Amino acid sequence: MKLLPSQTDERSLSALGEEARALLLRRDFALLANRFGYALAYDRAPAAAIEADYLRAAASPLTASTNAHQPIGVKYFALNDTGLFAVVECPVPVAEGATVLLELVVAGKGSDLHITVEDISGVAA
Repeated sequence: MKLLPSQTDERSLSALGEEARALLLRRDFALLANRFGYALAYDRAPAAAIEADYLRAAASPLTASTNAHQPIGVKYFALNDTGLFAVVECPVPVAEGATVLLELVVAGKGSDLHITVEDISGVAA
């Protein structure tokens, strides 16, 4: 999804993270893929890839201290030549005390920035 220059601040990126998290919580994989794309889809259909990776991550989730609504985290990269601008970390509850991590990456050159689902992960197997 192409970002407007006004959408690169922490508040705007957090709101986009909330939107993506809500879509994943609703298991609306098709809309999530249509809205944000999926960097790790490879040769798979993006919606099917998101669903498969979500189910894999949910099978071995991260431990969460509580099932309370966990905040979205936005981290900015130092100036670099790779085009990476920011990462938006979205903890998604899957069960009491368990989450998966939905990560969105913001990348591009200058004012031509895009936000994309980068990964959905649980505990590394």
